[in-house]
Amino acid sequence: MRLTQVVIHEVVVPVHAGVVHSKPYGSAVFDEVPHYILEAHTDTGIVGYGETHSKASLDYVKNQIKLLKGVDLSRIRLQDPPLFDFSQDDIFAHQTTGAASGFWEFFQPNLEDLGVHILLFDLLGKEANLPMHALMGGAYRSDVWVSAWMGRMTPEDSARAAARARDAGYDHLKLKCSLEDDVVERLVAIRDACGTDFKVTVDPNRRFYRPGDALDRMKQLAEVGNVGCVEDPYFKDNLSWYRMLRQLALFPVALHWCNGLRLIDILREDACDYVNLQGVPWQVRKAADACSAVGVTSWHASGVDLGLLEAAYLHVCAATRSMVCPSDIFGRLIRVHNLITDPFTPVHGRVKVPSAPGLGVEVDTDALKRYTKQQYTLTL
Repeated sequence: MRLTQVVIHEVVVPVHAGVVHSKPYGSAVFDEVPHYILEAHTDTGIVGYGETHSKASLDYVKNQIKLLKGVDLSRIRLQDPPLFDFSQDDIFAHQTTGAASGFWEFFQPNLEDLGVHILLFDLLGKEANLPMHALMGGAYRSDVWVSAWMGRMTPEDSARAAARARDAGYDHLKLKCSLEDDVVERLVAIRDACGTDFKVTVDPNRRFYRPGDALDRMKQLAEVGNVGCVEDPYFKDNLSWYRMLRQLALFPVALHWCNGLRLIDILREDACDYVNLQGVPWQVRKAADACSAVGVTSWHASGVDLGLLEAAYLHVCAATRSMVCPSDIFGRLIRVHNLITDPFTPVHGRVKVPSAPGLGVEVDTDALKRYTKQQYTLTL
């Protein structure tokens, strides 16, 4: 099976009004950044789809696709597809020396590669008549715990958004905040609206700054009674701060593995209870296995993505034994459409893992056409 043509759809899908930030905090911004939907045609007649992360550039994606020209996809190495050209340089820009590339040394999340990896899983799954999780060794679970999400909001808006998520089938949500926000009041409002069993991940994106800045606030958060964990409270250049917070035993502490942070440093420092993981599927799986070896469980990160990426995340979570925390998969709760025909609907906080071949979902072609801003065709 070889690629004959890839159509790249540049899509921009807006968010529902009032579901990201309250007015004092501005607009969502991320919904103005395009995703690229990859529609691939093959010489066997199989059509597959992929979706890029918002961090992927069009030129990068085009170059990746060109590297697959003439490649027999049926024989491709899914764990590390040949998406780099090592004919002249290795990934560290060393000139060719005759030595093997040091690819194994490169263990950082690479989100620009995600779209083509997902496309390959969809194509090969369809060819083999197997769902993506089967290509990753099989599923540990048939449904995945998922989390709703909100941006920075007032306490009143937070309560309304949490109740909407609960009514949509979620039992957990993540909220964004900073030390300057009324985050304790927000948690109280959510607790009063949804009860203490509806848990919240508090994610300041490092905007609790330093331990001395936020210790009193941390204790106040713990007293509310609905904190599931706190993710990335401090700057990450001193992981001992995270270890100190864990030793207070106020609540579980999570770290988002990204932006140059080395996974081995997180684990060596005993810095967290959970890790929020992102990257290409096999990379996430390997990272989760490394974490579980020292008793750290994980969940799958999101970029407020569309349905194809979220389907892939469900498969990765199903195929990864220790990925048991609520993952950032929230379908049409945030965006007005996710470009698949059957949106993911949680029941008691869980979403069924697709069982059809490949990604196991169908693209809504009408919605794809409606939200496509530009289209590019590569003939291979």
